[in-house]
Amino acid sequence: MYRLFLALRYLVTRPINLLGMAGITISVWALIVVVSVFTGFIDVVQRHVHSASADIIVSALPTWATWSKLQPALRDDENVAASAPRLLHYGILLPPGRRPDPAPLPGRSALNGGDQPFLFVLGIDAAAELQVTGLGDWLGAPAIPPADRADAASPLAPQDGLPAVLIGLERMQRDGLHRGDVVVLTTARFARTDDGSSVMPERLQVQLRIAGAFKTDHGGFDGNNVFVDRQTLQGMLHQDQPDLVQEIVVKVKDEATLDETAARLQRGLARALERNLQGFGSVMTWQQRNAGFLQSVEHQRALLKIVLIVIMVVAAFLMLATLSMMVTEKIADIGILTAMGGTPRGVTFVFLACGLVITSVGVVIGIGLGALTASYLEEIRQTVRWATGVDLFPIDVYNLDRVPCSLDALWMLQVAGMALATGVVVSAIPALRAARHDPLASLRGV
Repeated sequence: MYRLFLALRYLVTRPINLLGMAGITISVWALIVVVSVFTGFIDVVQRHVHSASADIIVSALPTWATWSKLQPALRDDENVAASAPRLLHYGILLPPGRRPDPAPLPGRSALNGGDQPFLFVLGIDAAAELQVTGLGDWLGAPAIPPADRADAASPLAPQDGLPAVLIGLERMQRDGLHRGDVVVLTTARFARTDDGSSVMPERLQVQLRIAGAFKTDHGGFDGNNVFVDRQTLQGMLHQDQPDLVQEIVVKVKDEATLDETAARLQRGLARALERNLQGFGSVMTWQQRNAGFLQSVEHQRALLKIVLIVIMVVAAFLMLATLSMMVTEKIADIGILTAMGGTPRGVTFVFLACGLVITSVGVVIGIGLGALTASYLEEIRQTVRWATGVDLFPIDVYNLDRVPCSLDALWMLQVAGMALATGVVVSAIPALRAARHDPLASLRGV
């Protein structure tokens, strides 16, 4: 009992020990808050990506693949609720006479490292697409002004004699476009020369009329894609066979068996497209299709964990320094304690208990403050913005309505265990040094 009493007495009489406790508290708090926010951000990003994608995507189809041949192979699967064909192309979409703006929209990409902002043109069957993806919700997003809303029943019907196009809301607002405006799609296709000896790229320019805007939760999708009717895109590219398909999107009934369904569809697709004992096509779930993007976000969270763990290491060194100073100051007390019958184990326990108390209190306060801060971070952000005008987390950049947060009980336990283990190791070093000290030298204050 006296050992714990001495440990608490040493702690209370030396306020400098609060530095070590503060270091543990701050490191635990940072690990809880930052990782919780990033975990919530990853959850939101995954929902946004999924909302702008079908459950399963069939791609890498051969040039001779047709929708009429592949649709039965997909429809026969018991977990497939609906499917829709797509054609894929690319181009630049601008009002007549306007030059491309070299400053890209968020989510837009440049081909071959150039400064020209390109986009992908998706040729769809609107009726089928409405059954598979969230196209209906994208067209009816609350942010879209009523004057720019497309006809939900036939969103890609020709507009005043011109083919229709659906454009992302942000692109329309940036370019000053509205429903009914005419835009020019500049693209290219490969065509044979007149003598049929070679294939050369041919520039194409097609006038389209804006049928309306769409908006998903995934800003990158909106900035990168526009929709036209599949037959319109086939006509633009002068494709003779009217039933060609380059990509198929699939909606499933039960997402719990998404991977198993994708594997079955892959086997069925291989059978339907087999030629010369060679299969074609690739079937991916929405997670697999966006694996690179999702893994990059996850990688950033892992790097943040490493950086924050370094903060805990710094706090551990701070606690080691304060405990080592305590042992040096208490040399005479150690001699008296051993002279009165104290064992090396007892001396070790006294100083080890000091470190454990510092660590335990720091962990408890850090976890409590971390959970509280993460839970009310949006309110804290709004208060700081109101008081100082500084936005700690610009949610508009990430297409969020509030600061995301997801408290993970397992991660909190891991942080607590890591902090306690660090505290034990750091406390044991000065405690063992005190236990090995010569009692006679301690009494002389050496």
